[in-house]
Amino acid sequence: MVLGARINPQGQPGRFAKMRLTHALELWRHHCPGAYLILCGGSSGPHRVSEARAMADWALNWVEDNWGAEMCEQLRSRLILEEASRSTAASAAHTLPLLQALNRKCAGLVSDALHLRRARYLFRRHFRGHPIGLHPCPTPGIYRSYWVQRRYLLLGKILLREGGAWLKILARRAFMKLAVSSSQ
Repeated sequence: MVLGARINPQGQPGRFAKMRLTHALELWRHHCPGAYLILCGGSSGPHRVSEARAMADWALNWVEDNWGAEMCEQLRSRLILEEASRSTAASAAHTLPLLQALNRKCAGLVSDALHLRRARYLFRRHFRGHPIGLHPCPTPGIYRSYWVQRRYLLLGKILLREGGAWLKILARRAFMKLAVSSSQ
């Protein structure tokens, strides 16, 4: 499962999405060519195209340019688009039925290392009670490339966004515990 990332104003995957996809495609080709690739992400903002569709189109073009038409057709038959989610938690909710329909007992979870910690937490929480093992597959080099390019403001924004997402999760958990204890 490749978690979505924002697409640019032209409806193309951004840098994060491309790096995640490239990593997932390398894993798929070299380690598990029979696996399915579930691309996650719905439409957001002014875009009519979903993150999953934009990533699929980019991935098919990239594979054809780099590995040829035969591999592109192989990939096309192994792509599944999850286009309903607009958050990581929603991706967990929408991918569970897809994995169950495929009768999968394990799945790789591809994202950047910082986001992957929260994603894994959300997926494990949602998959609780279902015999599906999750294997984190962090995309290498994303933050290093931003650091080397001295894009500190963007790195700060990424850290703040992820920190805010964790605060939202923790606040929701605290509220739920408070609601349960006050109802008893």
